[in-house]
Amino acid sequence: MDTLRLKTVLSLLLIAVGAVSVPFFVTNTDASSPQASGFLIDFGDWNVTWTKMEVPADPYEALSAACRENGFTHTVEEGLVKEINGTCSTDAQTWDLWTISRNSLTWVKEDSPQRADLSRYTIAAWAYCSNEDTPTVAVDESGRSIYGYKQAQRTISLSPALTEIMGAMRAVQTLVGTDRYSNYPDAVVAAQNEGKIKIIGDFLNPSFELIIGQRPDIVFCDGSLYTHHQMADRLRNTSVNAVLMYGGESIRDIMSNIYIAGVAIGYEMRAAEVISSLKLAMHEIVDALDTSPVSRNVKVMNALSPDKSPWITGSGTFIDDISSTVKGDNVFLSQSGWVQINSERIMAANPSVIIILTTDYPATKDAYDRIYGSLSAEWRATEAYKTGKIYLITESAGAMSQCPSPRLAQMVEIMARILHPEVFTDKEMPKFIGDDYEEYLTFTKYLGFND
Repeated sequence: MDTLRLKTVLSLLLIAVGAVSVPFFVTNTDASSPQASGFLIDFGDWNVTWTKMEVPADPYEALSAACRENGFTHTVEEGLVKEINGTCSTDAQTWDLWTISRNSLTWVKEDSPQRADLSRYTIAAWAYCSNEDTPTVAVDESGRSIYGYKQAQRTISLSPALTEIMGAMRAVQTLVGTDRYSNYPDAVVAAQNEGKIKIIGDFLNPSFELIIGQRPDIVFCDGSLYTHHQMADRLRNTSVNAVLMYGGESIRDIMSNIYIAGVAIGYEMRAAEVISSLKLAMHEIVDALDTSPVSRNVKVMNALSPDKSPWITGSGTFIDDISSTVKGDNVFLSQSGWVQINSERIMAANPSVIIILTTDYPATKDAYDRIYGSLSAEWRATEAYKTGKIYLITESAGAMSQCPSPRLAQMVEIMARILHPEVFTDKEMPKFIGDDYEEYLTFTKYLGFND
């Protein structure tokens, strides 16, 4: 069973017993090793300066102190911040005071900075944002500041997605432990085989004893799992740093996780490079679609299997975010998360393209033909079946499709090429894609971070 299904099953069990609620997942932020106090200046686009300091209650004093420490200029007129280090407020973007309250995950813009008391908040920032933007992520899934950790030499990742992030940041050499499902990049597998990286249990239930035995500086947990929240609290209560990453339900969440990991281990510059490369690659793909006179939105269904009543992706999932980014109209957008639907709904939704995301089949013509020939009558009634537009993404490509990691840009290109073959005519996508998926990529071919 793949990790996405494991997460889905666990989530359903927790919901069934009433264990999951949004407030519940913001855990005890005091159960942790002390962190340094500091203040943020956020220039936008993941360009953030954190200054270690005892933060004064007055936000203007905090700004002055941070600017002095970093050699920045700043201009304030009648309570309005006009400029910081040459970046000036405009009609489109302005400098404003933003705060995150204790036991909260959300940035709030302060309408009256003059009356704000920074001692009341987990973290605060003067941030350069447009009306539609919010500052860069600054707290983890437990509401704890991501700043102030010491440079990490020994790290542990408790999920495949987080392990891939460490690989993308070229920080595999810091890893001393991973869950048993982490198998990318190749350097991680090699280190596991050599005994340099210890398997510390499975994805859902990592071993506290094995983690402690590796003497980590910091442990990265998956904030979408209750068991990982429990583990983070237990580790923090024994003075081991733990960071609860976001679940990766969107492209923005995945980029936030990359940034969080980079900040926490002292790899901020590399994290910014990774995020920049992902954004650039995806921009090129989207630009090709936006400038093409023949591209149009396509009705798509993403399923975890070819079963008669499969699990499909609804809203609030990174696969839905990816497909909508490349003009894919999710026929089950009204559903939330990964949900199982009955077969009649597939027929009623009538997708033009169906993409099966799995690791249960080999990427061969025989396997594809068997799947295609055994589809239920409801699947056969769809336009996707009638026009032969059913695709199987399996093997390592399937694993990638179910892992909210830096390889999301490669999934963006795969989806774009499947949904819009009339635009991307340089390479023809086969009906089944497996370990050889990079052969069909151009924009993101070298963004696998498999160094």
